[in-house]
Amino acid sequence: MAERYLYEPRDYRGVSLWKNVTDQQWNDPLWQRRNVIRDVAGLNAVMRLSEYQQSEIERTLKELRAQGKEAMRITPYYATLIAEDPFHPDLLPGEDGANRLDPIFWQAVPTPAHLLFPRTGAAGAMNEENRSYGAAYQRYPNRVALFVAENTSCASYCTHCQRAKSLDLSASITREEINKGLFYITANTNIDEVLVTGGDALMISLDRLKYVLEQLCRIPHLHVIRIATRVPVTLPMGVSDELLKLIRRTINDSDKYVYFMTHINHYHEITPALARAVKKIHHYGFSIRNQTVLLRHVNDNLATLAETLRRMLWVGVEPYYLLQCHREKGLIHFITPIQVGKLLIKHLQGWLSGMARPVYAVNVEGGGGKVILMPSGHDTMHVGFPLHNRVSESVASVWTWDSKIIDNYEALGRASRSEFQAAVQLMDKFIGRSGVYKPSVIIVDKKGRHLATTHKAPLPDYSPRDKSIAFGYQVFSDDLPLTNPNEIAAELDQQYRQSPH
Repeated sequence: MAERYLYEPRDYRGVSLWKNVTDQQWNDPLWQRRNVIRDVAGLNAVMRLSEYQQSEIERTLKELRAQGKEAMRITPYYATLIAEDPFHPDLLPGEDGANRLDPIFWQAVPTPAHLLFPRTGAAGAMNEENRSYGAAYQRYPNRVALFVAENTSCASYCTHCQRAKSLDLSASITREEINKGLFYITANTNIDEVLVTGGDALMISLDRLKYVLEQLCRIPHLHVIRIATRVPVTLPMGVSDELLKLIRRTINDSDKYVYFMTHINHYHEITPALARAVKKIHHYGFSIRNQTVLLRHVNDNLATLAETLRRMLWVGVEPYYLLQCHREKGLIHFITPIQVGKLLIKHLQGWLSGMARPVYAVNVEGGGGKVILMPSGHDTMHVGFPLHNRVSESVASVWTWDSKIIDNYEALGRASRSEFQAAVQLMDKFIGRSGVYKPSVIIVDKKGRHLATTHKAPLPDYSPRDKSIAFGYQVFSDDLPLTNPNEIAAELDQQYRQSPH
């Protein structure tokens, strides 16, 4: 019996497209991959879309294809996580569901929002070529990413994917590039950790995966192998015993430790199928950690973020990073201001286990790597006011791990006032109501000078009672949950005496 906190997908047999599909077919990862949704006709068979919404999604797909992108791919399983009416989702109390969209729809279906706000500042911040040798990409002294799969290998595409080459049909990863990457890892004895990634490291052939792992296991100074995959989330039936046995056998005689790295952004992705996949990964002796991206319209809400992080921990996935959405073309509508992210993390402190709280960080342009954005309750400057309650500027100075200083770093995209107003008008019509699409962008004049930041204030502020409601805790006194059982010791003694112990 599924745990109550696990999200139940829609029954696929209730979707006309799959009404004659057998359970055996549905649970076959090859069937899932052969029947991915790629077009509006497929979407329309799974969810309710108006003619205007269909035409706008089709327009978006055509434009992305004209740019050389394979625009959409959704596994049937992942599609059943989307509400039949994605514009009026059924969310938990405290999530402001009336003013939100279905979080899986927003992550999986390209909308006209992807064609808006092209002025993103520095482009190609996640580009691999300028820091690569073969398939090895390096930003830090002791670890590298080894790209073994094309970006187009993923079972389902994420509309918020942050790689500049994402979904580029011209991208490929050859055996020679992998070999050159392996050669570099062998030659650089500082490297003790490798992230095997792509695309999706579990979407390559078993032969290629076995080859890569065998070669990595032969490198004496390498100790940790991380396998990056979203298969447990979008194609959980792909986490097979055959796959895990191969990984276990390949590394069994080595001293390497394998971690799985996955990507969960909303508790609707934490389903019985995902829980089974995670349990299977644990059964073979591997840990699994998660990188969540802070996404507007998906998880930029205290109740949503908290529910996602704790359910993740409950199924055995350790929250690792909460990543600021990167400023890339087509992603501007996903970006939450960094100060809002800091406040969300601040309000998790004490209310969630430390094991459930990720590190909030941003990947900055120019190869600076991750910069930690965690707030602090420790004021050594004695400035006399809580910094977390002050509205910040839209720019910041950044100091990176390698002593670089980036002045005037902007986390948000840019737009003219008229461009912003036209974008909101377009998306309000697409969504069918106003007050949902609220992008934060920097408004600039014709010379690029900063005028204002949209949706900058008020900053989210939560009282103890607000947080008790958001976390589903019973309030005891002073608007706080019970945290000291000694305060009700007499009552507990009476209940204890009456209990069967």
